[in-house]
Amino acid sequence: MPDDGARTRPNGTMGRLEYVIESRHHGESERWFVMRTDSTCVSSYAELGFSVEPGSRIVVDAVSMRPVGVLEDNLPRATSPAGYNPYFDLPAA
Repeated sequence: MPDDGARTRPNGTMGRLEYVIESRHHGESERWFVMRTDSTCVSSYAELGFSVEPGSRIVVDAVSMRPVGVLEDNLPRATSPAGYNPYFDLPAA
């Protein structure tokens, strides 16, 4: 995916950029931004149907710059450099 600057760069009204997720499959690339909300953007997300509080994590599609979901806050911390994988890093029984 070409990086054309403005289209793939999150702006301050969406919250604070926490990290970028990129996935490559069969020669194609997808990119998402994980944003941390603050009090100035909570109402904007509410208008789009997302129930968030300041400090929530929102996943934003990098191409359309539209929010696609809210990450849960109660996920366990990553135990490996590759991050947390809910399919393989099962919680202790």
